[in-house]
Amino acid sequence: MIEELKNKRSKEFEERQAVLKDLITRLHANEDEEVIKKEFKQHFNNVSAFEISVMERRLMSQGIEAEEIMRLCNVHASLFNGSIEAVYENSEEVDKPGHPIRVLKEENLAIESALDRIDKLLAVYLPDPDAELKKGLLRQLDILWEIDNHYARKEHSYFPIMERYGLLAPPKVMWGVDDQIRDLIRDFRQAISDDKLEGLNFETVKYEIEEMIVKEEEIMLPMISPFFNEDDWISIAEESDEIGYCIIKPEVKWTPQRASFESSDALDDDTISLDTGYLTHKELQKILDLQPLELTFVDANDIVKYFNNGPGEKLLPRTQNAIGREVYNCHPPKSQPIVRQLIADFKAGKKEIEQLWFRMKGTYIMVSYAAVRDDDGTYMGTLEWVQNIENIIDIDEEKRTIE
Repeated sequence: MIEELKNKRSKEFEERQAVLKDLITRLHANEDEEVIKKEFKQHFNNVSAFEISVMERRLMSQGIEAEEIMRLCNVHASLFNGSIEAVYENSEEVDKPGHPIRVLKEENLAIESALDRIDKLLAVYLPDPDAELKKGLLRQLDILWEIDNHYARKEHSYFPIMERYGLLAPPKVMWGVDDQIRDLIRDFRQAISDDKLEGLNFETVKYEIEEMIVKEEEIMLPMISPFFNEDDWISIAEESDEIGYCIIKPEVKWTPQRASFESSDALDDDTISLDTGYLTHKELQKILDLQPLELTFVDANDIVKYFNNGPGEKLLPRTQNAIGREVYNCHPPKSQPIVRQLIADFKAGKKEIEQLWFRMKGTYIMVSYAAVRDDDGTYMGTLEWVQNIENIIDIDEEKRTIE
């Protein structure tokens, strides 16, 4: 009897998946959106976020690129909006100040307020440009740009945990759209700054951001809530201070009614014997963290195995959730082919080192990659180090004495 019920449930799920796949595939083929919506309502009263995740993953496994799903994910959201099944209930913990879900939703409210302020300023500024109004508009756009932190927390803290639970497609699609929104905001601010006002339209920026809010709250949160446990939420909360917040900060630090979460991988104080001496775990850790470099090591299987944790603001932040993660998934979709090629060249022995330098966050940085090899030349992994070189570039005289 139980087996029959399981088979019936599986058959019903697959039938729903077939209809969903057909509707979305037709959307991708540019069939009329209103026709698809009408058919959707005929077949479904609601769908679960889990069903959406399975559908997107199957589309990708059948050859539809993440970029193509990303291109039409606003249409997906529009199709599903109002039909997402409530697959979880909010606990009292979720509503407490500082809980990652509450922080995400409060930030979304702040983002919507910022969009409204910019809209109102533009209504006055565009017909009659004024220097003071321009200054205020640029200030509001800088505030909106803090959305970068909002998305970074999602990408570096939420997505690795989603991947561990097998929710692979949504992070790839959503990260790509996040980057598109970043580009839209950056380009719009630059146009205002350069006084290129002809044909300027904020509606696209506003629409994409508002659609992402819907995806986060109506699709992502219902999708992950049945899977994420308290340790996952504590991990996200602890990493949030490192990455930063968007417009507003939590009123208090969220602390659930339990012992503080600690990584099971904590190092002990055993001595490590090295070729040129010996150090305790604690000594080695402190020495590495004091380096004026942001170090990351990726092993021979392309898994992020280590990063140091120096003082001050990070140029390219890493979080604990990156450990054990495939390195390609730590980069946005558009960067992944470059990273794959570089590591492939290291493995094949075509390269030993690669260096890049560019301006970022108002300073010059250098990013270096080197192949790490055993004594016999066997590839062991890739070491990345990121360095602020602004002060090095500015050197114009010797300094041989201690102050």
